[in-house]
Amino acid sequence: GGGGEGARLFRADMRSRLWFTYRSGLQPITPAGVTSDAGWGCMLRSAQMLFGQALVVHSLGREFRLPPDVGYEDLPPAYREILGCFADRPDAPLSIHRIAAAGEEVGKKAGQWLGPNTVCAAMRNLCERGAFGGGQLSGLKVLLFDSTDGDNTIYKGECRQALSGGSALLILLPVRLGTHMIDKSYVGKVAATLGLKQSVGFIGGRPASAHYFVASRGGLVYFLDPHTTQPYVPVGLGGEGPAQHASFHCDVQKRMRLGDIDASLTFGFYCRDEADLEGLCEGVLQINEMLKGYAAISIGEERASGDAGGWDDDEEDDDEELLLLL
Repeated sequence: GGGGEGARLFRADMRSRLWFTYRSGLQPITPAGVTSDAGWGCMLRSAQMLFGQALVVHSLGREFRLPPDVGYEDLPPAYREILGCFADRPDAPLSIHRIAAAGEEVGKKAGQWLGPNTVCAAMRNLCERGAFGGGQLSGLKVLLFDSTDGDNTIYKGECRQALSGGSALLILLPVRLGTHMIDKSYVGKVAATLGLKQSVGFIGGRPASAHYFVASRGGLVYFLDPHTTQPYVPVGLGGEGPAQHASFHCDVQKRMRLGDIDASLTFGFYCRDEADLEGLCEGVLQINEMLKGYAAISIGEERASGDAGGWDDDEEDDDEELLLLL
């Protein structure tokens, strides 16, 4: 298709992605008792978007597009189940309440800004405790590679092991691609990585201001921005028409230059099976072959025992901590 058709398809793809933003009027998020995540929840919301996209691909396929002007009850059951998973209620499996509580376990109070690796660790812990439950969402494992390795490497052995029981896999890879912003030598590699079939985007942004980045075109990267405060919507608890889900999708395509993004980010990749994993690894190796210099992502078989050192994204967080005045 020509430019017009391509642009239309791109808009439909962006609009179909789940958009999680700040919300107000929430049940109190304990222990701080805050009733909104405005000002501190952007990384949690960005991670919800990345996980949401992985679950949509897992349950509905990469081709899923949100039908326009359809009532909530007429949407696929799997879609409704995924949206309910992220509902802003303490009992929803991947709610802001649950993620904030899991963040507490790694030493971050509700009301503090979290780095991408901390949020992903909190969400992985929730998933390991059965957040997806049964139904459409079961059969997806989460493998978070440790940022303290500092080697930006996907280890195939660990991925194969996670896939061995017949589960699909969401791979989360924290990387650091420069000192402050993404170094220009990595810009083309990050853009190419977003183009891989297995990519479900990355989370990151600027210090203390996170976004969910999904696609790139000509040195610009398109993202969904959580920094809009919307009132609480009781998803899945009755109510008719598109009002249930309309505020969880965005018609605005925002973009920024890749070189303006913070060097610490976390990639997400969805692999349905071992063939998908092989495709991901081949794609990464092709990018590294085509675009010389330091690799943004490396592929390894097994990690050497005793690997450690590297960096931790919370080193930056502490400089940028946004504490709510409670």
